[in-house]
Amino acid sequence: MKSTQPYTSIHCRTHYSLLRGVLSPEQVVEAAASQSAQAVGIADINGFYGLIRFAAAARRRGLKALYSTAIYDQETYLCSLLCHNSAGFARANVILSRHIDAQNRNGRAAEVRYDPITDLIEEGWQGLWVVSPHIEVLERLQQRTSAGLYAGLLYGRPFSELRRWALVRGIKLLAYNDAVYLENEDLSFYRIVRAIGRNQLVESVPPAGGLTAVQRFVGQAEMQRFFSAAPEALQAAEDFSRQAEGYRLPESFIFPAFGGLSEAEAFRRLRALCTEGIRRRYGTGGVQQPLMQQVFTRLEYELGIIRHKGFSTYFLVVHDIVQRVPRTCGRGSSAASIVAFLLGITHVDPLRHNLFFERFLNMGRTDPPDIDVDFPWDEREETLKYVFEAYAGSAAMVADHITFAFRSAIREPARVLGYEKEQLDRLTGLWRRGSTADLPGELQQVVPRLYGMPRNLGTHPGGVVITPGPITNHTHVQTSPLGWPVIAWEKDAAEDAGLVKIDLLGNRSLGVLRDSINLVNTRHNTSIDWESFSPLNNRATRKMIAGGDTLGVFYVESPATRQLLKKMDRGDYEHLVIASSIIRPAANRYINEFVRRLRGGAYRRLPDPAGASLDETYGIMVYQEDVSRIAIAVAGFDAARADGLRKVLSNKNRAEKLEVFHEEFISGGRLNGFSEDVLQELWDAVLSFDGYSFCKAHSASYALLSYRLAWMKRFFPLEFYTAVINNGGGFYARQVYLNAVRRLGFPVLGPDVNQSSLQYRIESVSPEQGGTVKTGSTQALRIGLRQLRGLSEEVMKRIISQPQQKPQRQGLRFKSVIDFIRRIDPDIASFRALVQIGALDSIADCYTRPQLFWIYSHFEDTEGLFESPPVPACIKDYPATRKLRDEYQASGLIFSRHPLEVFLPRVAHFLHPEAPPQVDSQSIAEYCGMTVRIAGFLVAEKEIRTTTHQAMSFVSFEDQYGVFETVLFPKVYRRLVEQLENGVAFLLEGKIEYEWGSLQLNVTRLFPLTRQDKAFTVSV
Repeated sequence: MKSTQPYTSIHCRTHYSLLRGVLSPEQVVEAAASQSAQAVGIADINGFYGLIRFAAAARRRGLKALYSTAIYDQETYLCSLLCHNSAGFARANVILSRHIDAQNRNGRAAEVRYDPITDLIEEGWQGLWVVSPHIEVLERLQQRTSAGLYAGLLYGRPFSELRRWALVRGIKLLAYNDAVYLENEDLSFYRIVRAIGRNQLVESVPPAGGLTAVQRFVGQAEMQRFFSAAPEALQAAEDFSRQAEGYRLPESFIFPAFGGLSEAEAFRRLRALCTEGIRRRYGTGGVQQPLMQQVFTRLEYELGIIRHKGFSTYFLVVHDIVQRVPRTCGRGSSAASIVAFLLGITHVDPLRHNLFFERFLNMGRTDPPDIDVDFPWDEREETLKYVFEAYAGSAAMVADHITFAFRSAIREPARVLGYEKEQLDRLTGLWRRGSTADLPGELQQVVPRLYGMPRNLGTHPGGVVITPGPITNHTHVQTSPLGWPVIAWEKDAAEDAGLVKIDLLGNRSLGVLRDSINLVNTRHNTSIDWESFSPLNNRATRKMIAGGDTLGVFYVESPATRQLLKKMDRGDYEHLVIASSIIRPAANRYINEFVRRLRGGAYRRLPDPAGASLDETYGIMVYQEDVSRIAIAVAGFDAARADGLRKVLSNKNRAEKLEVFHEEFISGGRLNGFSEDVLQELWDAVLSFDGYSFCKAHSASYALLSYRLAWMKRFFPLEFYTAVINNGGGFYARQVYLNAVRRLGFPVLGPDVNQSSLQYRIESVSPEQGGTVKTGSTQALRIGLRQLRGLSEEVMKRIISQPQQKPQRQGLRFKSVIDFIRRIDPDIASFRALVQIGALDSIADCYTRPQLFWIYSHFEDTEGLFESPPVPACIKDYPATRKLRDEYQASGLIFSRHPLEVFLPRVAHFLHPEAPPQVDSQSIAEYCGMTVRIAGFLVAEKEIRTTTHQAMSFVSFEDQYGVFETVLFPKVYRRLVEQLENGVAFLLEGKIEYEWGSLQLNVTRLFPLTRQDKAFTVSV
């Protein structure tokens, strides 16, 4: 008799099984919906990585989201954990957290092996249904209980023996389809995915990746036919479908707990801290009464929202973290909050600088607040360590779901299909140009499908979530390569799951400011204080910024920003905030209009209140919150709806929602009396916030840091650049900053075993060593030993730890090469690096560099010698070209001269009487409007797309006198891009163009000065 038991697909695998699945969560949901199902369930391998996306897709289609996980020991399937309720989910998360770490540690002999089955036996499976098709697994689990334990009858597999055994043992049956694919074409794709996951050629992977027809997603009729002899097994699956709670996305936020305080107690503590902060930020006297009234009014307004939303503990936790490391930069929209300012989380006064609080919080906001705090990059680890110790078991980093990016989507499948490197490069070019039809047939369908598919788990740069109880109540965690716990979900899914993220990020420029202050205070006997240091009114700094002289200055040193600052000719703080915000890809057409208006150009001002909201930016929408402000002032949006418009602009799937907002904006603007042309102009400006953009509070926070660094550069340039280099540089390569130091008149000295520290350092030099400065004694920058590529960490530490020799060589570590070798015992690679870079020249006495190698190789023969051993006279010195090449190979730098000088002799090959005049960067202004030739070393490039989607490029070059900017428009760029990609030094030809104080070379021709592709060839 045919079974009439219904069946719900409860065990579907998605591509969140990470290279062991091919279906997206949406495909699984649609497959179930197409069969008129009421519910559908996923069961990914060892994880719930796709759970939130799956639950959202199921909710959109009105289906209950059932969720399970299939526990695998490497390639062996053990059982599935079906979550019946939230307690079961929490238990599964604990098991997964242990199991994933154990799987990642697999193969390490020192590790104790973890067995999830033993874990289940010892601690039980409350809230779970445990299903396995393996008798040996079921026998072990039944040692604890039969309750919630099921013998799994797999679709397409013989089950009569398992059924008889289970009936004898009193174990219930459950039928399920281990669904992995939908259509037959999925099988070849799965094979390629498995080959990528196993890092093998496709031919080494079984056909269909090991899948068989029984793992196809089948419907109710097929399940009823196959299990007609076991209707009770189908009934059990349907019971689970009906009885299980299913995963529901939370309606409220999951805030961290703080010190066991209730929300009311937390609010009282928050208010007390803010009151204390008023005294610290504004002082107890001398502050005008109107300002204090504004402070208290704004504070009460913000505290009212925070209390209503239940955010108090969140602010207390962030304050708890930040107060332990005072050198921070609170940024993002939270910098608009006076509460954050008073707590010391942020450092820009939101009242003084007119920051828009509603961008951060408002009564109608439905997503959680997001506080971002930067720490010095080398102090962030201590901050995270504190968080994970203080909130142990309740805190973890947010994940990053690493997907197949544009490049890997073509190269990874092509590689496992056996294509060689040259072929990979050609195929990548085809895919880059959108020529999918020109790809080999075996790749045409694979590459677009692979693009964007999750590949593996990474870690978000700074996102941390802290929960009020065990974090495993909400998600499983695993240990990152750096040792931090990481949740299953990326930032958007974490937010959808109700988890509130705190961004704790590392910032190298905070390290630059810290080290600059320390150097200046130590070397110049000053007492600059981190918190109170505010140079915003310094005229010299303002003038330097207005001239675009911001190389090395965080946030405002990119070529585009430096060019804009020159055009603006403004260096005050308020205009620096504007400049650093308007530089965004979609706003290119508004930048020149902004400069025109700034320089006095007439424009139509909007009626108030819309006009007043844009007065400080000359009627141009610059900040994210301008979208909200204009929507409120022009179209009558409330704060929440206006913020919704802002958010949808950065949404990839925005088209449908944006059209609704467009209609509301236009109709609301008409009701408020705005003309059609003004409304269209404003809407076009709104659309310019496509993709990323900045809120004013974010830019104001970073601009304060920029201004402090600019002051350091203006008055203490050597200390500033030393700190920039020691903290890893900025927008440009280290070479560019070294060249800048030399242009300032400070010598750059090579590494030396007697003088160098691990890092770069400042030292005094005699006038004959070269370089002069305008004030006081001559100073130089000494390159640190860490710059050497082949020098081992152990040898570096041994060198630095050596005591100074006294009295005749005071301040020096070594008196001879023999002394150095005897005490340091360097390996040959380290010794070679030191010789190549000239770090032993100061103790080489009369020996040449090649002779030093002879001494090293015959050291045992010179063991009793303290002075000069005899060296064969036939060993001659290296030529200058060889030393220059060694300098670059050992350090990655040319520090004995400007790198372009190496190539200048080749410029003569391109000179002839009919050629345009040859100029340099210091004389370029004299040739405005003329075609010239200029030699330059490539230091930065930015490719962009025009409004017609054509590629063009802005390229920065450098000569001995400075950095200069060039542009290659689409037609020229297409012709020259290959030359540009394969060289580093060029003779450029083009026309000098001048606009608002900014110079740019419109390139028409390139003459490469390098002899081989991508090589820094120093021989001439």
